[in-house]
Amino acid sequence: MMNPVPDKKERILTAATELFSRWGYDKTSLDEVAARARIAKATIYYYFPCKEQLFIAAFSAKAEELFAKLDEEIASASSFEDKLSCFLRLPMIYVFKHMPILIEAIHQMPTDYLGNLDEYRDNYRNQMNALLAGILDNARSAGIINEWVDSQRFSKLISDWFMLGDSWIDIQEKDKIIRRIERDHELIVQLLLYGIIKPSVKDSARRNSDGAKP
Repeated sequence: MMNPVPDKKERILTAATELFSRWGYDKTSLDEVAARARIAKATIYYYFPCKEQLFIAAFSAKAEELFAKLDEEIASASSFEDKLSCFLRLPMIYVFKHMPILIEAIHQMPTDYLGNLDEYRDNYRNQMNALLAGILDNARSAGIINEWVDSQRFSKLISDWFMLGDSWIDIQEKDKIIRRIERDHELIVQLLLYGIIKPSVKDSARRNSDGAKP
């Protein structure tokens, strides 16, 4: 018996991603995926034993696509400020524009499979943190940021506060969130890099603090 044609798996994932994103997890059937991919339903089971595993595979494929795009954009950015701006702006916009499969279906998966999905989410969150930590480490080596900056701790803070952390926002709010990111990401970069206190005021406060010490 011959093995299925290699590109069928990719067709299944593409079809599943489109349908999960459009209709959500519950309203998408494997019959519809098979019809969209133009393959027999039995072929889906050859690659994916159940719908839950197909969903996780589709989510994983889109996540890998995001990291490839992010790596490309950051590598092409010329300055540390541009790299940081790209890191803050691109992931969330990409998620809401190209990964509604996650936002739309996250609350519909059977409880038994949420643990598996959480494992993937934790893995990708760690990848995101490592990516930002690498940007910071390179900047510190180049003398751009202070030596005391803990890249691991800083990257986790950014993940928790600016990259949604463990929160999952309703897809209906996506346009509002995208506008907010586009509006505010440059200001956030400026605050992270330079703060809001003038250097002269910082120096004065430091001198006063040093003079007040016994």
